[in-house]
Amino acid sequence: MAPVEIFEPVAVTAPHPRFARRPHLRPPKSVVVPVGHEDELSKPPIETNKFYSNLFLGNQDQGVFMIPYVLWWNRGIGDHYGLGISQTSKEQRVYGPDPNQIPAQYFFHPVGIRSMSLSAFEFDKNMRLELSELTQFSVEAHFIPGPAHGRDKVLRVPIVLGTGFITGVYHNLIPRFSSIVGYRSFRQTPGPRNYIQKYVFELNDNTTWVMYASVPETETFKLTQDDWQTVTALQRVRNVIVQIAKMPPGSEKAYDAHAGMYSIRAQISGTVSGSNGTLHLNWSTRQACNSGQLLVFALSHHVASFTSQMEKCALGFTLDSPSKGSMYAYSTKNFYMNETLPTNIQFSPWTSIPGAKMRDYSDKALSAIYKAACTELQQDMNAQTNLDSMYFSGKALDKFAYIVYVAFEILRNPALTHAGLEKLKAAFQVFTTNQQQFPLVYDTTYKGLVSSGSYTTGNALEDFGNTYYNDHHFHYGYFIHAAAIIGYIDKALGGTWVYDNKDYINMLVRDIGNPSDHDPYFPVSRSFDWFHGHSWAKGLFESGDGKDQESTSEDYHHAYGIKLWGKVVGDKSMEARGDMMLAVMKRTFNTYFLLSDDNQVQDQNIKDNRVTGILFENKIDHTTYFSPKIECIQGIHMIPITSISSYIRSPEFVYKEWTSLLANAADKIDDGWRGILYANVALFDPKASFRFFSHPSFNDAWLDGGASKTWYLAYSAGIGGAA
Repeated sequence: MAPVEIFEPVAVTAPHPRFARRPHLRPPKSVVVPVGHEDELSKPPIETNKFYSNLFLGNQDQGVFMIPYVLWWNRGIGDHYGLGISQTSKEQRVYGPDPNQIPAQYFFHPVGIRSMSLSAFEFDKNMRLELSELTQFSVEAHFIPGPAHGRDKVLRVPIVLGTGFITGVYHNLIPRFSSIVGYRSFRQTPGPRNYIQKYVFELNDNTTWVMYASVPETETFKLTQDDWQTVTALQRVRNVIVQIAKMPPGSEKAYDAHAGMYSIRAQISGTVSGSNGTLHLNWSTRQACNSGQLLVFALSHHVASFTSQMEKCALGFTLDSPSKGSMYAYSTKNFYMNETLPTNIQFSPWTSIPGAKMRDYSDKALSAIYKAACTELQQDMNAQTNLDSMYFSGKALDKFAYIVYVAFEILRNPALTHAGLEKLKAAFQVFTTNQQQFPLVYDTTYKGLVSSGSYTTGNALEDFGNTYYNDHHFHYGYFIHAAAIIGYIDKALGGTWVYDNKDYINMLVRDIGNPSDHDPYFPVSRSFDWFHGHSWAKGLFESGDGKDQESTSEDYHHAYGIKLWGKVVGDKSMEARGDMMLAVMKRTFNTYFLLSDDNQVQDQNIKDNRVTGILFENKIDHTTYFSPKIECIQGIHMIPITSISSYIRSPEFVYKEWTSLLANAADKIDDGWRGILYANVALFDPKASFRFFSHPSFNDAWLDGGASKTWYLAYSAGIGGAA
């Protein structure tokens, strides 16, 4: 069987006319549309949830987390202008609110420490920024002096995730380099190859930085120190490439060997063969260096998944990322990574508990499940699903989809299935025909499907900021997963629901996870970050701590939905991509978010929190955006409990979290979070979970709006809870 390419386009068709075309309420600043590409079809989509969006939002001076570095447009602080560069270490972390408390609630890295900068004599308050080539891994920034300094002058900076140098290409400018920390010493040393000059800066904070200048034979490049914070070239240069890096002990020879080469962009490719998956991250480069390779930094989850051929590329030194531990230096233009995929996990209940008897239902269990299904299918689906929120509507649709699935697949009850399925289809049709309270519109600025809520109310945080691209993978993930269940059942019964609604569901998939730049109507992989290995939830909101995510479970739920919808619709590439995302997320979530006792990557001062809470690019905070309660902080990383939950959340982890943080609190909770916690118990003790939901004194108030007693009983019983 030939390997499946996982990044094939879902579709390349325009969104249906039922989605009104609207320009976005918050247009990007400084983004340059290529000449001749102003129309809807040819205008490039703009990424909304990537590491560099602070460059086109708000004041445009917040951090760009090109980890292990942080960059920002310095617009006059310290009377300096240009691109600020920072690289902080774990020793600089700030813990709080009590710095002596363990576990700490939060930590962050200090921002705004401009250790070095790429600047120019011509830069002042009249300078401007232009952004182009916005991709999922990179952006090109052009810093241009004000008109008083003439035309055809630019500092071009390709900002590419993972790359080991901050590179600036100077054109008709007088280069200048400043540091708010200050230079203790500055010296030129022998360059690593012809036409590359080398300078070493010892800073007042005891860090060492290195700078290389690739100078053509026809150019002259000499630096002089103006004061303790600034060095400037003696004359204007026409085309000089400057590269800057922080130099930890033992790294100088590696930097020398790689100076001169830089990256302009990166691309991802991948294939799946059976349950084996391969990912290939490739950096496109310019110029040359002695090693012939690029210096790049890998996160821990990259290193853990590297193929054996990557071992010889390791350079043996690290720099710290703000919120994901150490990053490891490699000499390569390619990351080659392998993953084992969860192809065996489909719709039915599944657990990773060793030796568990799955889908072995007793008559008593079936009776309890049937009673719950009959009751819950009498609920008013339209009232629960046609809301002013795509998030809560999607959760409710998914809830009812699971009840109908149980009626069809577990209870094998045709009458119950038919009645529930028809009501569910009718409720879903409100959305496929775009007749919900806040219909979706097609945003022609960034290119995406957004709620019309903020257009109507003027509130940017309407529906959690959906109009501004917050949480799209959470919101639309519920719809996609529910559609997969509906399609699975309807197809088995000989219906045409999949064919009739394919374009709508695929449109949601394309919005959150368009896999290919051959699709001109959506950015590539809006939500999921193939470098970081998980999604970012924050959209078009300026943020000093960068992008963030507070729910791992709703992230992997959206990938689970994509996998299942791909299977139902017969899109092998989509199904394989969903499997690959799940495999990658299993690794990343258990490396950075879900904190087991043996976790050596995350900060040990927070490990006893068991989950990070909200993980930002620059910060970790054990809280939520909506509540400081422990059941919410832990529980938002649980919902919804499905067959994929146990693949990500191991029995050992869930047991430890339960016994250390939740067991004594659970029975004091009198709302839907109580049910969520006990559904989560099924991941290590399905019998206890089944007893809770089947107990005569069970209170329906303990069910979240996206959960059902039917599914909780069916799931816990189906993985050994009623044996």
